[in-house]
Amino acid sequence: MAVTVKDLARLAGVSIGTVDRVLHRRGRVAAETESRVRAVIGKTGFTLNLHASNLAQARNYRIGILTPELTQDSGFWRIPLAGMRSAVRELSHYHVNLQFHHLDRFSASSFREAAGALPAEKPDGILLAPVIPEAALEFVRNLPEEAVLCCFDSDLPGLRKASFIGQDSLMSGRLAGKLMKMLVPADRQTVIIQAVDMDYHIRDRVEGFRSRYPEDTRPTVFKEKHLDLPGVCDTFMDDLFRTMPDTGGIFVTNASVHRVADYLVRRNRAGVSLVGYDLIPENRKFVETGVIDFLISQRPEVQGYLGVQTLFNILSGQGKPPETQIVPLDILTRENIRYYAPDRISP
Repeated sequence: MAVTVKDLARLAGVSIGTVDRVLHRRGRVAAETESRVRAVIGKTGFTLNLHASNLAQARNYRIGILTPELTQDSGFWRIPLAGMRSAVRELSHYHVNLQFHHLDRFSASSFREAAGALPAEKPDGILLAPVIPEAALEFVRNLPEEAVLCCFDSDLPGLRKASFIGQDSLMSGRLAGKLMKMLVPADRQTVIIQAVDMDYHIRDRVEGFRSRYPEDTRPTVFKEKHLDLPGVCDTFMDDLFRTMPDTGGIFVTNASVHRVADYLVRRNRAGVSLVGYDLIPENRKFVETGVIDFLISQRPEVQGYLGVQTLFNILSGQGKPPETQIVPLDILTRENIRYYAPDRISP
């Protein structure tokens, strides 16, 4: 089987863009990195197909992006967007253009409207966050058979796609449950705040978390999809503590965990352990002060980056991608968060 640029990047532990700069002697590459890439080229016997390379550079690659509004989920969606733009910068010689279509993640009609605008732009590939399962399935069913589509953030069984890039949601929930059991005494209650109801991967997180507990003591699930709206969190949390006054641990299933942390500080509710997701600036602050005990990162910038790179590899004929590309789960704490650079937030 012929060695591809993608293979070189994987073997050298660098990006495709870096390999491209070495092959074509353009742009800056660290001497040690270039040496590593050239060693892999020599070892594999790779030869550059100039005709195919010229064809790839002559094309324009249009990638349609279907993702929630950037302000939703506490601004989480800005982070994968930063990764997508990073990939485009690396592929600048190949004329990759992103066409963004944003939707209200709580509205199926908004999803259909945003998705309906995509075909008119005739994208070569589509990168989709299938946050509304039924609407996503309907959209993909109506795509031509030859359409090239990848998903990120959440997987959706039964959805036709070339590759999924994201976390193992069930295992991330189990990880969160294991962490919480280390924090909360057995005689105190643990609750789950499910901030999004319809999202498949959020339900997986809940299932994974609850599976850590015996069936008769599994944590109660409280649902509030508008936790980010002003005033909603306070009312919701007041009701939660009236219902479960001995709550000692709270698991928030998405990036909105900072809303609960802020409530606990303002209400002076000490002694409540908190586990949530995503290294957005608001969450970082509460990890640094010890209000959030554990934050699980799913590397959203990497997901966005790999989504664009994967589609480019397919469209430029560099081979079939893995059906699933699982990103690692990082556990962030007060002790180690200083060593994690803030996830880059695109404007």
